[in-house]
Formats: sequence, C-alpha cells, structure tokens
Amino acid sequence: MATTDRPETVSEDVATFFESRRLISPIRNNYRRISTATISPPSSRSVSSSSSSPSQSVSSEHFDASFVNKEVDEVEIPAVLHSIETYMYIGFTYNRAKILWDRYVTVVDEAFDGDFFDYVKWHFEDTRVPDATTSTDDWNACMIAMGVNEKLRTDILLPEFDDIRFTATCKYWVLDAMEICFRALKGMDDRLRMEGVRLKQLQKMAGSISESPPLPSSTSYELTANLLSSEPQATTLSPSCGVMSGQPTPLVATTYAAPSNLQHHTMLWRAGDRVLSEAFYNKETQKIKLLAISTIPGDFSGQKKLTYWTPQRETADRYAQWTKHKVDISEIVIIQVAVPESLIKALAVKYLWYRETQMPREEWRKFVYHSRRAEDLPPELHYIEQCDLLIGHIATGVNRKFESLDHWNQIKDEDVLTIRIAGEQKMAIQWAFNTYKARDGFVEQCRGKVWLHYLGTFKVSPSESNS
Repeated sequence: MATTDRPETVSEDVATFFESRRLISPIRNNYRRISTATISPPSSRSVSSSSSSPSQSVSSEHFDASFVNKEVDEVEIPAVLHSIETYMYIGFTYNRAKILWDRYVTVVDEAFDGDFFDYVKWHFEDTRVPDATTSTDDWNACMIAMGVNEKLRTDILLPEFDDIRFTATCKYWVLDAMEICFRALKGMDDRLRMEGVRLKQLQKMAGSISESPPLPSSTSYELTANLLSSEPQATTLSPSCGVMSGQPTPLVATTYAAPSNLQHHTMLWRAGDRVLSEAFYNKETQKIKLLAISTIPGDFSGQKKLTYWTPQRETADRYAQWTKHKVDISEIVIIQVAVPESLIKALAVKYLWYRETQMPREEWRKFVYHSRRAEDLPPELHYIEQCDLLIGHIATGVNRKFESLDHWNQIKDEDVLTIRIAGEQKMAIQWAFNTYKARDGFVEQCRGKVWLHYLGTFKVSPSESNS
C-alpha cells in the first residue's frame, strides 16, 4: 500500500497572504523562501500565568540563549510537509532521505506502515549502527553511518556544548533535534496564520488596512519591520539585565515578567521548543500536561517516562543555547514553574547526591548506573521507586559509557555535569516527580504558577537587530 498523504507545509490561503506582501515566495523546486521577520518577530515574549509584577523579576532578556542567533534575510523550507525534502531539511543526507522516502511511500509490510516521522524513529532504532556516548567514541562516524548531513553533525559536535552533549547518547540528541525541527515545520502553517492576524491588526492600528504597499524586492522586508516597530510601547519592557550600549540585544520582547523568587515556593526550569512547551502548558486554561515533555531513559528512570527539571536557571539556559544552534527555525522556550513548599513537604523526597556522606551511601551511582542501562533496579534500590520526588545530580557520560561499565563504582567525579554559576563550576541538579501522587500534585498545585519564556529562533531578520 503506497502512502498518498502529502500536506502542504504552508496552506494556500496563508501563502497567498504573505506572497502578496512579498514575505514568502512561490514554490520553486519544491521549496519556499520565507522572511525571517515572519517566523521570529519581536512579539516573542515571556507569557505569564499570573498578573503579579514583583520587583525582582525574570524575563526573556535574562537568558543567554536569547542572544544566540544568526542574522539572515530568509530561510528556505520544504513546500510539502511529507516529502523527501523534509527528510533532508530535518537533517538527513539526500541518499538517506531517499531511502526513508521510498520506505514511506512504498509499504511492503503492514507492520511497518507508520506515519511520516515513524520512519525516522525506526531508523535510529537500528542496532547495526552502534551508538556513541562518550568522548572516546567517534560521534561523527556514528552520524555519518546514520546518514546525518554535515550541518546537523557540526551543530551536534559544537565543542562549547560538550558538557551538555555527553548527558545523553548521539542517537538521542540527533533524533531530538530532528523531532524539534519537524514539529516546527508541522506547526509552520499555524505559526504564519497567527502572524498574519497580528500583521493585519498592526496595519489597522496604523491606519493602513485598506492597502498594503508591496516591497521593492522579494528579499526586502521593510514593511514587516515597520509594522513590528509600530507596536505600542506599553506592551514591551526595556531590557533589564544590564546590557550596555553597543552590545547585542536579544531579539525578543517581553510582555510579562515572572518573579525570580516567590515566597514559600521553589522555582524550577526546563528548556524546550515552543510546540512541546505550549502542549505542556495551556495559557488559556492554565492546565498542565506533564506527559507532553516527559522522556525516557534518564538518570532516574530507565523504563518509564519522567519529566526532568532543574532548580538552576543557568542549567536550563545552557540546554536552551545548544538547542537553538541545532534547529534554525524552531522557537526555543524556557519553562519556569513555581512549586509550593507545601507540596514538597507532602511528598516523600529522596535525595540522590554524588559522594553522599550519609548512609546509605553511593545510591546515586547505583541508581544512575542501572537507569542509564535501562535495567531493573537491584532489590536494595526498589524502595526508591515508591519515593514521590527524586532530587539529585545530573550525570554526564563524557568519559564513561554507562552501557559498557562492569560496576557502578566505575562512575567517577568527572561523570557529574557541572555548570558555571556565579563564576564557579557547580554540580548540576535535577528534579523528577516520580509517582502518580507527585505528578498529580504538581499538576494541581502549580496551576497558575507557570511562565513560558520565549527566547526566539536561531535565524533572525537583520531588520530586527538593527531596530
């Protein structure tokens, strides 16, 4: 049975609107060119679930990831979502993309008749290509064998993010980047549709709704830049993170500021892309869906999905910076949640620290050893499965391949992730709500205490940075 579903990445009515303003090109060679001003507008913001305005606040400008960007006039995206071009766009070479496309359109076994992206997932489950995990493994060779293109290989291997990269495996990070990129493409039509509504509103405010003058060329976006700069000043806050004159400024605006501290609460942070972050938190209903951002495996679970958080803003910021490099057009978000102390006190908390001095000792090393290897826990650790909240250090496999270790005591000091905080290298910390009781409590008691900090896309319009 051949697959025939071939949805357009940008629907015809949306494309027509932006084509008339020369912000998107007609289809040429199965691709469209889109102005970066339309996909990373200054309307990016920190969305608040409450109306509080504390003196000590946090907004998009307080994250280094907001400053990570590359100025380009336009980006090129596949015209058809389910296409060989999309397989290439998310990170495959032409040869590998062609193989995946042939499998998708020509199903020879109903057991493998999946959705478009299923063929990507199944490809990375191929055990014939060994995974890379440590600094001694050849990550580039692994990615070449999997058919990953040069651009994504380069972004994955950026040396300044080795600390983050070694917290998971090569296949995990490549698949993660491809999923984020595909979600951005899949959501492109809705994204542009919302931007179209915004532009119409701004035009109406400017008194030019009756006529939209064309741009002088298809690569000039002055109209959008002018419209964006006409946004009322009351809706934005000036950068408040000590940016000096002449320094780059983040290409985002903030409509709400979140509290950096909240009495009787602990702030938790997590980096991700816009699609999953908004699936986690519905700002209209204020409902929370933890499963939307849950992953497996991790340091504290090898067989069930958990959502990992960090109480260190700097740790989430590091993950956000690297994610931005890997996915050009996906808007990166940091989620901030205020967790009530009353909830934490009502939970059975298990602290899992490296080099624990109190008894029982070495539980962090044992727990990480078995979780990273997706193994059942030994009997002496079974009780941890009943603990509601797990708090401990983050492991990194920079020097150790957990799957090949013979014993948990082979995990050493350098196998703990460290992050630079206030000028010092400190061990990175993570939280995981481990039981149904803990997760239900989180969903109920953190409602209305969530902030989404929109940090923009990697590729941005020069008109934004010059405005």
